Amino acid sequence: MNTLRIIATKTTPVRGNLLRSFHTNRPCFTGKTVEATSETFDKLVTKADHPVIVDFYADWCGPCKMLGPILSKVVEANPKVTLVKINVDDHNDVAATYKVAALPTVAAFHNGKIIDQFVGMRPKPQVETFVKAAADKA
Repeated sequence: MNTLRIIATKTTPVRGNLLRSFHTNRPCFTGKTVEATSETFDKLVTKADHPVIVDFYADWCGPCKMLGPILSKVVEANPKVTLVKINVDDHNDVAATYKVAALPTVAAFHNGKIIDQFVGMRPKPQVETFVKAAADKA
């Protein structure tokens, strides 16, 4: 990254990822993966001004470990959405609110509401179709 571009962008570290803000004071989360907590979930998901994919996962869940990297790559390739990951063991209040009964559960949110979801492992082409459908709502 050249010096001029570094000066022109403001970066904020968030859990190992760099989020960029340009001429506005709001960070640009689209195309990124962000870890949520019970406290940040509403701000990141229900009050977002763009479609958000939420990955409800647990560290002990094998299918979650397989699906997570696929979701991250697909969202990274689609800059109209954000991937928000939330660990249901650490934040079971959020999981209970959205009636998460099995893992992994992936939900697409738009305007604060769930517009689509799936449960369990999916192959990459199905994940791409799911993310594209959510991104088309932008």
